[in-house]
Amino acid sequence: MSRAVPPRWLGGLAPLALCGALLAGACFNDEAGRADPSAVAAAAQAQSATQSSAQPAGSESDSPRQGTAAGLAAEAGGQATPAPAAAPRTTIFVEPAPVRPGGVFLVAIDAPDASAAWVTLDGRSVSLAREGDRFYAILPVPFEQPPGGLIIEIEVAGPAGNLALRELIELAVQAADFPVEHVQLDPALSRLLDPEVVAEDRALRDAVQRAHSPRRLWDGPFRAPADGVITSTFGLRRAYNGAQPSDYHSGLDFGAPRGTEVVAANAGVVAWTGETERRGRGVIIDHGQGVFSSYWHLASVATTPGTVVAGGAPIGRVGNTGLSTGSHLHWELTVNGVPVDPAPWLRDLEVPDPLAHFDPGRAVNAARPASP
Repeated sequence: MSRAVPPRWLGGLAPLALCGALLAGACFNDEAGRADPSAVAAAAQAQSATQSSAQPAGSESDSPRQGTAAGLAAEAGGQATPAPAAAPRTTIFVEPAPVRPGGVFLVAIDAPDASAAWVTLDGRSVSLAREGDRFYAILPVPFEQPPGGLIIEIEVAGPAGNLALRELIELAVQAADFPVEHVQLDPALSRLLDPEVVAEDRALRDAVQRAHSPRRLWDGPFRAPADGVITSTFGLRRAYNGAQPSDYHSGLDFGAPRGTEVVAANAGVVAWTGETERRGRGVIIDHGQGVFSSYWHLASVATTPGTVVAGGAPIGRVGNTGLSTGSHLHWELTVNGVPVDPAPWLRDLEVPDPLAHFDPGRAVNAARPASP
């Protein structure tokens, strides 16, 4: 659907960088490369039919505004533009709050009369999905996001496509103190720390994991992709061969014997299979709406790009390929191309629920006291 009124950027507010820059990880980190988009569409049709909102084109505004309807008259070239029309029955939730680096938050907009809705972070517009009367997006908080306020802008269009509501929200980001993990590498593996090797690996994965399939294929909590002991967690600062920390661990490691079965953590479409010098053999699964899971250091791969998989479907075997100091699976989760902590997605009460029922009293646009 075309957008009648473009989003307003945050103007004079100090931009808060939402950086998805991933540092390399010795087992280990970053983003990824993409499969035939027709496969994703075929998988989406196999799921329950849903609606998705269009990605708007962004434009800058010369003055920030906050509030709803009547308080949002903007100046454009010296001419006053009309305030947005009222947006009845529109309720906005941002959950959870506050957030931590490596976490995610859900923006849910219940707007039965709306035609579209958008979220903007640091001047970058993010498309929202729609299921029933709810628009929503799951958004990442990068590992390197500093503590403080993260500004997000939400806009809702009325039935005719007119801008009906705009909200500026400051989401608190807590400080995170991740410990340092010291890794001793064999000289033969030290080459894999070379910046060119890191960049090549990252570019390949970024090309896959920056894609955004419009439909949600995953449902409910994710499952552990292999039987084994978790030997390394998300966010550990990595220091190699006695040097200062140079990157962080961007997933979960499952220590397991070579040949242990690896399964899909949730439903999706296989977006990529192959091998990189740094990460060894791997599989990347597109779960829809910007959510990807990836599986690395495999001894063998048992699936192909375009394959529709259910949660628990076999996709490979644990190995020790690439930058790895022992037999294990490195499992990673990315949202809109940004690695996030996979652990909460394994827990029923913490995995983001796009269709959750929220207390209306917690809505960010709940009635406010009148100004004196």
